[in-house]
Amino acid sequence: MEFGKITDDAVEKLRARIGVERKGSAMHRRGPLRLTRNTIRRFAIGSGDDNPLYLKPEYAQASRFGSIIAPPSIVGFMERTNGASDGLPGCHTIWREAAYEWYRPMPVDDVLDSSTYLRRVEVVPSKFGGGRAAVQDYETRIWNQGQEPVANYQTSWHRFERHSAERAGKYKDRELAHYTPEDIERIKADYKKERRRGQEVLWWEDINDGDELPFVVKGPTTQISKFAFESWGGPGGWFVGHRLAFELFEKHPGLPFINEQGIPEAPVAIHWSNERSQKILGLPGAYEAGYERTSWIVHLLMNWIGDDGFLHRLTQRYPTFNLLGDTTWCHGRVTGKDVLDEPIDGKRHAVRCEIWTVNQRGDTTTTGEAVVLLRSRSGQ
Repeated sequence: MEFGKITDDAVEKLRARIGVERKGSAMHRRGPLRLTRNTIRRFAIGSGDDNPLYLKPEYAQASRFGSIIAPPSIVGFMERTNGASDGLPGCHTIWREAAYEWYRPMPVDDVLDSSTYLRRVEVVPSKFGGGRAAVQDYETRIWNQGQEPVANYQTSWHRFERHSAERAGKYKDRELAHYTPEDIERIKADYKKERRRGQEVLWWEDINDGDELPFVVKGPTTQISKFAFESWGGPGGWFVGHRLAFELFEKHPGLPFINEQGIPEAPVAIHWSNERSQKILGLPGAYEAGYERTSWIVHLLMNWIGDDGFLHRLTQRYPTFNLLGDTTWCHGRVTGKDVLDEPIDGKRHAVRCEIWTVNQRGDTTTTGEAVVLLRSRSGQ
């Protein structure tokens, strides 16, 4: 296979994995994930969400869950492989879409396990940098220690050739964010407007089409906020140093790039270093891959539905990048109501919402839909 190129041979080798169960390393760790109190806390705080259901044992024990629970978005880190590293060595990756479906809460001390399956590989023209691109779709099934299904997680990835990134220039005119003291004061004021429903019940009968969800603001993102999120699971995967880093690069010689000091470095640095992203991808600066946006939108939805609601489905699409320094406002609006044929988490009364995020430039950076389940006054 030709490094950094989407060749017919590389595509066929990748297609041979379609439908094959993958049980290798899951992101930052090997094997199942135990939801310890510390793991849940690190993940919640890393995404800037201090919901007491995740952090305060006394509060959570008095809720319907009877214990601390994990943020629903943590299942995004249970995939065993994805388009960032599976096949097509040396080709870069952009996340196109993610779709989540949850079936039950995840209380502290649950143990999550998973399998991931490649579902589709399609060669398409690259809009990012010209030439060829490949679309890779995956499904991850997640269950707990009792073999009960917990969630299903589907992703779609855009792979493009390494040389095309440097000549793309699609975002060359987009400047990194700059703020005046007055801008920062407005953001701080919006943070103070955040509302968490908590123990107050949101009844299905009280919801109307067009209802706006109270927004949640995130940012301006900094290297510190990026590290807080990226480091929740501890070292592993590409997050290793010293001898372990050199052993990783020896196993995967096409993985690192050579930085300005002549040192091999994992390309994951594009997510917190403006210089790295500019050099490797030709983008204006470092960018958030999509995982954080999931946590932010889950924060929005969990705030709105309160302790008695249940987040059942979430689909996200990523029309543009969130760059380092950007501020993001997460929004939602009710689009309809349904009654499920079968209950999930003991509930059948569903509310459909559109969701979107907007940055300080007014750009829509995420679009999608969500389904939440609420209590009904009918008791059904």
